Amino acid sequence: MDSSLTLQYPAWYLIFCLLLGLAFALALYLKDTMFKDASTGQRKALYLLSVLRFFAVSALAFLLLSPFIKTRFTDIQKPYIVLLQDNSGSVMAKTSPEDSLKYVQGMQSLVEDLSTDYKVQTYTFAEDLQEGMNLSFDKKVTDISSALNQVADRFDNQNVGAVVLATDGIFNQGSNPLYGSSQLDIPVYTVALGDTTPNRDIVLDKVLHNEIAYLGDKTTMRVEFSSRNAKGAKTTLNVYKGKAGGTKVHSKTVTINKENFLYSEEIIVDVDKAGIQQFTVTLSPVEGEQSTGNNRQNIYIDVLDSRQKILILANSPHPDLSALKQSIETNRNYETTVSYIRKFSGNTKDYDLAILHGLPSKRKKAADVISGLEKAGTPIWYILTNQSDVSKVSELQEVVSISGSNNSINQVKPLVSGDFNLFTLDSGFSQVVEGFPPLQSPFGEYKLSPTAQALLKQQIGSIPTTHPLFALMQSGNKKSAVLSGEGIWRWKMHDFSQDQNHETFDELVSKAIQYLVVKNDKRQFRVNMAKNLFNENETIAFTAELYNDSYELINEPEANITVTDDEGKEYPFTFSKTGNAYALDAGFLPVGNYSYRAKTFFAGGEEQAAGQFSVTPLQLEGLQTTADHQLLFALAERYGGEMVAPGQVTGLAEKFRNKEEIKPVLYSSYKNESVINLKWLFFTILSFLALEWFFRKYFGGY
Repeated sequence: MDSSLTLQYPAWYLIFCLLLGLAFALALYLKDTMFKDASTGQRKALYLLSVLRFFAVSALAFLLLSPFIKTRFTDIQKPYIVLLQDNSGSVMAKTSPEDSLKYVQGMQSLVEDLSTDYKVQTYTFAEDLQEGMNLSFDKKVTDISSALNQVADRFDNQNVGAVVLATDGIFNQGSNPLYGSSQLDIPVYTVALGDTTPNRDIVLDKVLHNEIAYLGDKTTMRVEFSSRNAKGAKTTLNVYKGKAGGTKVHSKTVTINKENFLYSEEIIVDVDKAGIQQFTVTLSPVEGEQSTGNNRQNIYIDVLDSRQKILILANSPHPDLSALKQSIETNRNYETTVSYIRKFSGNTKDYDLAILHGLPSKRKKAADVISGLEKAGTPIWYILTNQSDVSKVSELQEVVSISGSNNSINQVKPLVSGDFNLFTLDSGFSQVVEGFPPLQSPFGEYKLSPTAQALLKQQIGSIPTTHPLFALMQSGNKKSAVLSGEGIWRWKMHDFSQDQNHETFDELVSKAIQYLVVKNDKRQFRVNMAKNLFNENETIAFTAELYNDSYELINEPEANITVTDDEGKEYPFTFSKTGNAYALDAGFLPVGNYSYRAKTFFAGGEEQAAGQFSVTPLQLEGLQTTADHQLLFALAERYGGEMVAPGQVTGLAEKFRNKEEIKPVLYSSYKNESVINLKWLFFTILSFLALEWFFRKYFGGY
């Protein structure tokens, strides 16, 4: 620490301070008549009094120059040594427990040795960076690039001497650390862990599959596996429904005929149970194979039982029926049944939408069927044909009223309405549709309901009219539609002849079906999840909403949820209130299938919501167990470091001490303090004046 005195005025101003002090001393004591009777000894003491006055006045004048003391503080900062230890499962997969313990002890000795001369900061990493050296070597993911990036961010503008990266060079998440975006300007010393020997091994590389399937369907999975140093061996590829050892749905023995062998096969399996269904794919180990953890993968398929059933009920056979069925079934969410009124014996409650083609007709009123659909609240799409009882259709629905029909037919072309807004269609839809061939539409006076909207209007010859050709509406919770014309099969054929596809026709049918079958969710308590399949390293999050009778979001009452695994173990939680809704982070859960049931009490009753999800295992670390020391060598070379073997880690401390670049940094800081704030100076001046006053009083000067 160094201090110096600094003035805010020129130093020669000190002369005036001394002259002022001298003037005061002379004025008081040179010709002072107060001490004319003083003895010789007392007069000698007057010289001391004049000196006290001189110093006191000079010091006070000096303070008027606003002097301050500038102090420099110095701080020596030791350089950081950052240790990054890979904590993933592949690092010690081929290492004996004894060698693993020996390595960990060596790292601890290195930390202790380095701590005497450096600031040592230790981290473990896998999918993210964790402070400290809590080693378990069981993490499921390795992201080397992210670890280096985080070190660069955390130690930006710090005195970092070196980074020690201890890993096997295997990464299965993030970018290649050689080509990553790390801004490290620090030497990186890599510790080459793991085994580079390519042992005899069979690896189940990929199982590609659909995440969603529909109940009763078949789904395809593609299995890809590879082998190394296993030429001449045989392995059996098995697929089980559920866990390994469950119902076997596929088995095939494969002969490995190359040293570096690749195999791929498509397997078709049935999904016959709603919910999340597990399949296990296994490869039997071959003789001499040391690592079998990468011979198995579990896959999970969300089997939906939500296919909506659509009934096409006709008065008689017609080409329109086939055109509609083919177009509807381009969407796998829909299952279509075509039947005729004279043969229909199904249950109307089983269907989500009914398309009545030519019904009610003049001969078949279909009263029982229509009544059943009405009671079930099933949406109905009426398609009028020359067999339809037009007056009866007008009575049964509120979309369009047709009067004055005399059983004659008009040839009408579609004209797209400009003010339709129940759903959107592609920008080129109007141009294509208005070129479609005419339909045969009943003659009459058409009146559209005020609550209905016409997607298509009728153009008779070259004259556009306001008569609706295709109109839809919703009354309460009931939706309905009327297409007042037959012959839409010609639209499908014309669409293909123009564009070699049926996209416009399919879009028209699909959007209409979607509007009619979508049901409004009137539940007052709802629980949502972002997805139904989670990896074991992902947290499980829920959101919930509670609506009052006016369908306004509220969250005054408490909401609870109980998660239950497939063995019956329960995990109870309470939702947190966020804004006007609910949220819950349930953290990590073990691998398995889960169901949940949430409940809250509102308006004197209990509201519930239920669902299910699955947590799937991460198997990335088992797919590759052969260390990549070439990557570690290249990393060390890129950042100006060195690659060392695990047994050489204790020697790193001496390497760092011999590096001239790794040295302490001297930091200086300055502090300015005004002299007038110095208490000792105040008391010194006060003591001068007090002594002078005392002696003057003593000698009779006052």
